[in-house]
Amino acid sequence: MPPRSEAGGAAFDPRRAMRLAAVGLGLGLAIFAFYFLVYRTRHYSLPVGFDAPWYVWRAETVAATGLSQAGTAVRPGHPVLSAVLGSVTGRSQLELQVMLSLVLVAVLALAVGAFFRAAFGGGAWGWAITVGVTGPFVGATRFVGENIANLLFLGLAAAAAAALARRVEGQPGWRAAVVLMVAAGVSHWIFLGLLGAILALTAALGVPESRRQLGAGVPLARTESGLVASAFAAAGATMVVVIAGLLRAPFQTFEVRENPSRYIPKLRTDTFRLFLPLSAPLGLAGAWTLARPRRAHGRFGLRLLLAWTAASALGISVMVATRALPPHRFLEFWVGVPGVVLVSAAIVRGAEWLRARGRKALGWAAAVAGIAATGAIGGLAWYTHGPGVWISPTALREARTAAIYVDDLPAGRPFVFLVSPLGKAGVISVPFKEHTIRVALPPDHQSDAHFYVGDPSDLLAGRRSLTGGASDRATVRYWEDVRAVLPAHPPLLIVRALAVPPYQEAVGQLGAPVIGPGVALLQGTPPRTPLPAEPLPQAVPPVRFGVPWGLALLGLLLAAGAGWSVALLGADAPLEVLVGVAPALGAAVLILGGLVAAELGIHPGGGGGVALYVLLTAAGAALAWRSLLSRRTGA
Repeated sequence: MPPRSEAGGAAFDPRRAMRLAAVGLGLGLAIFAFYFLVYRTRHYSLPVGFDAPWYVWRAETVAATGLSQAGTAVRPGHPVLSAVLGSVTGRSQLELQVMLSLVLVAVLALAVGAFFRAAFGGGAWGWAITVGVTGPFVGATRFVGENIANLLFLGLAAAAAAALARRVEGQPGWRAAVVLMVAAGVSHWIFLGLLGAILALTAALGVPESRRQLGAGVPLARTESGLVASAFAAAGATMVVVIAGLLRAPFQTFEVRENPSRYIPKLRTDTFRLFLPLSAPLGLAGAWTLARPRRAHGRFGLRLLLAWTAASALGISVMVATRALPPHRFLEFWVGVPGVVLVSAAIVRGAEWLRARGRKALGWAAAVAGIAATGAIGGLAWYTHGPGVWISPTALREARTAAIYVDDLPAGRPFVFLVSPLGKAGVISVPFKEHTIRVALPPDHQSDAHFYVGDPSDLLAGRRSLTGGASDRATVRYWEDVRAVLPAHPPLLIVRALAVPPYQEAVGQLGAPVIGPGVALLQGTPPRTPLPAEPLPQAVPPVRFGVPWGLALLGLLLAAGAGWSVALLGADAPLEVLVGVAPALGAAVLILGGLVAAELGIHPGGGGGVALYVLLTAAGAALAWRSLLSRRTGA
């Protein structure tokens, strides 16, 4: 039985906390390695995922210049976090895109495990199984290596759910939930509306319980419904101030929408990857075990899972009918928390049933078999149908060569890259090409970059090229942006790998000089000497270095959030909850602290990022120490 403190709660045991933190880091490392080894087996040399260049250039720019360049104030959660971690580790943003995107899977898994422990109990056994199931199973979704902002959002939201579960039980957690939800909103505020709908429905489902609490003399703000509603209201109000007042960014953050005709096939594919013949029975069994009459401890968790399921099902149905957003995103959000919780519950309860009957070996075997079976689903999807590498090494190398020319331009001088509207990504090929070029550009020139879609002869004539297809509608914003700078006769560049026919026309018919390997200058003053071919940067570390770096990144997040976890959740919280929430809280405080620092003119990269990490980690440790001292003295 755990020792008791003078204040009456369970005493904080530093040794057990360190052991459990080591277990959490071990589980997180296993999850990271589970995904990272795809780079070795597939011989990838650049980050996987269609959106990889978007995350890389934004993080590089935020690290060097803050939030002032090229719309980086929109959804800045990931770039701020990556910039700070890059400053602490000295790793490039290309390397961090490889590693941090996979570490965030471990952050999500630990947070979901914390929610299971806080909402449904299960002790260290249930927590570890839930972490073990969640980490590999989400490989069947598009979170891993692809929708990184969504993955970060969900990890923070799951940790907020764990904090709310603790607060509903009358323990500290409300402030932690608000901090986590605000950080989640900064990471992807469009989906904060979905979380708000989930929590609103959770509060509505809790009205009968809240009425009983009111009858017992509990103030409205401290009833279950009041706590849930007030936490999201506080987070939502803070986000309005952050978006409109601090960041001065638009609430709508989509750039070029994907062709809606691809939505249903993607939903069908993502559903198939979940391998429903196995995962569906496990999920139903988990729902049955959680819904059985039990102590009141798990009622909030059940209401949250029910609300999350209803909101996701409604979102999928509405999006299938309207095509306003990709419906598979709602499926992913359901799988990432309720889905894995239900599957985990089936495995946890089954293993508990065996252990309670003296069959401990069978209980262990059942847990391992359950984790292995669900891990096989995620592993098969990841290693067989994973996102793959979309960045062309040739295109990145040529764009880096063009960046040498750009770097010699005076600050504020606009320049234009011509790209072809064609590509294997369909109507979103142009944004992908833009992001690939931006990865190579100097951070302080990002706002000077403009992109023209079409033919070089049309560009020189100052008119828009039209294809007569869907790409004309998808790329109109590029024309509206670039035509404003064309009268100033800016330099016009073409990277061959991203516009092969236009490049050939410019060089062969229009006489554009080739100023470097694969780079033509359609308009502007050529450099005095040809530009050298830029080498391809090292992005994927060898396994012997990559795996330790993954552990280091997870350890940095856990260390940054450990003190805040104790201070905001209470020193008497179950250690599984404290450890599980700590990496997400670490990410949250680094995001919010980095946001404030950037607005004060302190760039999250370099020495500013290191100082920020040390300051926030030390502040959390000081608050935790104060909390522990208060408990010991009974204050």
